[in-house]
Amino acid sequence: MDNPFIKYSKTSDYVIGDLKKLSSSYIPDNFPHRERQINEIAKILSSIINGGIASNILIYGKSGSGKTSSTLYVTSMLSEAVSGNLNSIYINCEIYDSQYSILINIINSINIGETQVPSLGLPLDRVYFELIRRLKKSGKYTIIILDEIDKLIQKNGSDALYVILKVISEVNASIIGITNDSSFVNRLDARVQSRLNQESIIFPPYNAIELRDILNFRVSGIIKREFIDDSAINLCAALGAQEHGDARKSIDLLRIAIENALREGRDLVTADDVYRARDKFEMNILKESIKTLPIHSKMVLLSAALTQETDSDLTVTGEIYENYKNISTELGFQPLTMRRISDLLTDLEDLGLLSTNTRSLGRYGRTKFIRVMGSIENIKSYIMEDPAFINFQGSKIVKQTKLRTNFDSYFDGLNENNNK
Repeated sequence: MDNPFIKYSKTSDYVIGDLKKLSSSYIPDNFPHRERQINEIAKILSSIINGGIASNILIYGKSGSGKTSSTLYVTSMLSEAVSGNLNSIYINCEIYDSQYSILINIINSINIGETQVPSLGLPLDRVYFELIRRLKKSGKYTIIILDEIDKLIQKNGSDALYVILKVISEVNASIIGITNDSSFVNRLDARVQSRLNQESIIFPPYNAIELRDILNFRVSGIIKREFIDDSAINLCAALGAQEHGDARKSIDLLRIAIENALREGRDLVTADDVYRARDKFEMNILKESIKTLPIHSKMVLLSAALTQETDSDLTVTGEIYENYKNISTELGFQPLTMRRISDLLTDLEDLGLLSTNTRSLGRYGRTKFIRVMGSIENIKSYIMEDPAFINFQGSKIVKQTKLRTNFDSYFDGLNENNNK
């Protein structure tokens, strides 16, 4: 068999630059429509240049509004301005979500020629004092960038942030927190709020015109402009604007459309290519979201899908839990408690895989109805790709006959009243 990659190895005349720069994770050297926010960050951090201490900063904005990339750009420019005399440490709190893991990560990011600290097994107080020692030994100003900082608070409360703030009070350091939660500060306790003493910067969502400018800037010097129809650029911008001004989505859609056209040897990227890219993009996001779920979350999602298939009107927490227990038992797992499953349902809702709606059934009380988002068949097939489900035969699906009776009685009563 011939090497299947040979046919893709030809260089297109339309490519005049590095295609990697079309990635949404690439940090460019210019940020259209974010000049004001970048200057605000730089102004706050400018005191570092003169040997002062910068205020802590909280940066707010929706996903894809340029918060993280702008912050990384400014700190890289600051490092250049102070001749590298800066520790700029980026931490994603979605990944490192405890005070211990964050402190260890900061320690191991300080390059002073000492051995790495193990990620487990040390007392927290030892880690705390080791971090302070290394920061002082480095002799550099330190900026700790905490992306998704609200995730840290959701899991650990205010204590984790309090410890980090205590560290920076001992050395020359500042925090930049990045979040899409506009009420973040209000959820901190008073002692943390007083220590944080932050300046805030808001990144508003991009509109379609701004996204179009960003896309034109991104392809400039990489792809010959005649290879991309204006309709493709405009559609990518419009779709991103619909998603709360998400530049990341617009860039990824255009990148996928361009790559597909190049692979197929076509001469023009059109709006049709963008629509096909959107279908592929959204399908991959759903699959990847499900693929990375913990095993019990997958069982809960499968239970919700099977329950909804059985009776779409009565997909409720109790019914999902009963079916989840049957699934976990069939697969050889110990079922979690009802309370823990309620937490997992909330997590699945946060991921956009489920939606909930609490409704009153009159004298029968209030009930939370749950719906699976997207194609149930696709969701089931993605879950079944996990080897843990290879022996799943289809557990007995429970129907809550009492709830169905109450549900029907309530609406029969409403109909009777309406007919009088």
